[in-house]
Amino acid sequence: MPIPASDRAFNYGDGVFTTMCICNGRAELLSFHLSRLLHDATAIGLVIDTSAIKNAILKEIANNSPESGSVDEKYVLKIHVSGGEGGRGYSRNEQNPPVVRLTKHEYPSHYNVLYSTGLKLICAQTALAIQPILAGVKHVNRLEQVLIKREVSLANVDDAIVCDTQGNVIESSAGNIFFFTNNMWCTPSLHGSGVNGVVRQCLLDAFEKNNIPHEIGQFTTDEIKCAECVVVTNALMKVMPVKSVRFDNDQSTSFPVMGEQIQSISDLLSSHLQQLSYDLGEVESARQGFATSLEKEIR
Repeated sequence: MPIPASDRAFNYGDGVFTTMCICNGRAELLSFHLSRLLHDATAIGLVIDTSAIKNAILKEIANNSPESGSVDEKYVLKIHVSGGEGGRGYSRNEQNPPVVRLTKHEYPSHYNVLYSTGLKLICAQTALAIQPILAGVKHVNRLEQVLIKREVSLANVDDAIVCDTQGNVIESSAGNIFFFTNNMWCTPSLHGSGVNGVVRQCLLDAFEKNNIPHEIGQFTTDEIKCAECVVVTNALMKVMPVKSVRFDNDQSTSFPVMGEQIQSISDLLSSHLQQLSYDLGEVESARQGFATSLEKEIR
């Protein structure tokens, strides 16, 4: 579907999106993706129909089935929700509904190698702006990430640890960060910046359900430097170990890419996913889970 010149996502970044992994005809983390879309769309004042979006996803998957003659065992499906068309300047035309687009992409094959070698990171010079209203939301305004990815490319590494303008670690350019220290998993709070990834939310739910000690808080790069191990999470890579981080003084700190803690968090994610139901009736309650999680972090 061509994007019209009056599209609000194109003109103003007025929209949200999510990127999911389709594996062997199944949309992984589907309920979390739909819940996040609903939460994020609501956060910027868009009304979406998750039932219709789910049906569109299933139809897209069916079109890539053996019966259709076109099959990829593993690929990426991006769901993009635009604020629609038109409106005067920044103001929306509320008569025009949001527009949902689905696009198919190749799965990043190099992830399979990185699971065993681990990620090489730098600390980005680009800092994330603090905006609590949009904290946690995966909106289509991604200029900060474009600049960070440029740093990553120039440094010839895999990704970067990103802080906010007050020096708090927030995430990586492509996912959320967890690190193990003092016998617990820790992850940065998204009280003012960052994206609440579906794997991050899934792991936090699993920690709570299984009474696993963990901490959501404000951390500096010095605390990352002292961690036993570090992982980056997102919907495509799931749990990816970090091999090294080059900090601002150009000194590199190494971390194990295999071991008990990394295996335990990977197993926890897999186990929790197997227990999940994907009924749409649970999407609204799951959306509340996203909202409640972020409200706790803001406080």
